[in-house]
Amino acid sequence: MQITAEHSSPHTPLVAGLYAAVDAMNASDVVSYLTEDVTFRLGNFDPINGRGPVEHANESFFQTIAAMRHTITAIWSSGSTVFCDGTVHYTRKDSSEHEVPFATRLGLQEGKVADYVVYVDISGL
Repeated sequence: MQITAEHSSPHTPLVAGLYAAVDAMNASDVVSYLTEDVTFRLGNFDPINGRGPVEHANESFFQTIAAMRHTITAIWSSGSTVFCDGTVHYTRKDSSEHEVPFATRLGLQEGKVADYVVYVDISGL
């Protein structure tokens, strides 16, 4: 994970930690940033509710790829909502590469992510 954003947000450490866990493909570390009743949506998939189901969904997704790495080019905050965007670099199981833009909206509640929406097209994987 790399952050190249020119401007910092008060929530940059949270974004950095969350995406370090995502890029390490460690689902239990990912959900440590989430509230118990989190709502999570990836791309055009249906929303998932609760830490346990979100952890399982992330574990399942991580098994479909060899690696991933995010470059975050911008982070903005407005109240308890954080936005970030950039590029995600995937390595498929056959070692081929796939790169796409992404954007994320994080709704925070008491310092944890309660609403986690990732806008990305993973159809090329």
